[in-house]
Amino acid sequence: MAEIKVLSVCGSGTVSSAMVGERIIELLEEHGYEVEIQEVNPGMVKGAVSNGDIDLIAYTSPIDPADAEGIPQINSVGLLTGLDEETFLEEALAALKDMEK
Repeated sequence: MAEIKVLSVCGSGTVSSAMVGERIIELLEEHGYEVEIQEVNPGMVKGAVSNGDIDLIAYTSPIDPADAEGIPQINSVGLLTGLDEETFLEEALAALKDMEK
């Protein structure tokens, strides 16, 4: 099982990011990934990615793309609403494949 670390970003870094994080774990574990989630708010993204161990960023609040250059950043509002989860999953799996994970 491939291990990945996902940064889940919402406005406060708590409730929505936790809900989205749980759904990400469910979806990606079905595809053979062991997922660790770190929950942050947009202002914490740059610091959270500074150690280089984040594989994906899932966001429900806007983030500055420059704060996490080189890391796939995927809109995850669909995971929060339950609508269009498939788009998130397709983008996440494609990004992980590109990283050979």
